[in-house]
Amino acid sequence: MAEDLKNWPPVEGRYVLGNKKSPIAVCTNATVEGIKVDMKKVAIIGKCATENIGVEKIIQNIVSNPNIRYLVLCGKPSKGHFVAQAIESLIKNGVDEKKRITGAKGNMPYLKNIAKELIERFRKQITPVNLMGETTSQGIMGVIDELLATKPEEFKHGAIKIKKVEEIEAHPCPDWIPDPKGFFVVSIDRARNKLLVEHYQDNKLKNKIIGDSAEGICKTIANLNLIGDFGGTLEHSMYLARELQKAELALSSNSDYEQDGELKMKKGKEKKETLKEEPVGEYDWHD
Repeated sequence: MAEDLKNWPPVEGRYVLGNKKSPIAVCTNATVEGIKVDMKKVAIIGKCATENIGVEKIIQNIVSNPNIRYLVLCGKPSKGHFVAQAIESLIKNGVDEKKRITGAKGNMPYLKNIAKELIERFRKQITPVNLMGETTSQGIMGVIDELLATKPEEFKHGAIKIKKVEEIEAHPCPDWIPDPKGFFVVSIDRARNKLLVEHYQDNKLKNKIIGDSAEGICKTIANLNLIGDFGGTLEHSMYLARELQKAELALSSNSDYEQDGELKMKKGKEKKETLKEEPVGEYDWHD
């Protein structure tokens, strides 16, 4: 067993690991801050915001450790998703022929990336413990101690080895290929506090697009069909999206932006107000 858990867990994520021999895993749903548990008493704790990829990763990391017998579901749900309800439905009902979790409320409760063998093993191995809404460390630890007192045994069928997807080393883009439909100049209009994109064809200005977000401008460029169908179409599209995202970050943080240059975020009030809406927590299970 020690050898089986040497490289556990098999699926990457921003979770916190504890005692690999503990029978308890904790999913904090969308809560990323404030929940602190005794890591000697739990195997793993992390966030899960969606009922598809996030649940798939939970399944893989649990069935590869037969010590884990309880999954404590706590914290607050993410808006529009029902992770805890999906997990309970999965254990109770399984999946249909399309691998949709039977009885799940969410819009995306499909487990298409893992074999049914892993799903069935998860259903047999795990007992869910629903503490949804509980965000206090004391309340969650109280239940963890009660579960430990039951002294659950290791799942009898041992660890399932999870096949990893081969990693591909990233390489710089090959030689630049000009887009037959022209090129884009990305900038920030500080007077109007907007993103500005100028589209040139044959070195002549053809379109000017202004907006508040990288997403909006990307969609507008796509709707206007301004990117050509050529050998570097994908590279050009991804390049433009990267530059627009950089420009949006610079706009919101009042930082300097230069196309193709390195983005250096300013420290100060503007940056903090922008970032606090999407906090990064130590219990982010997969995002």
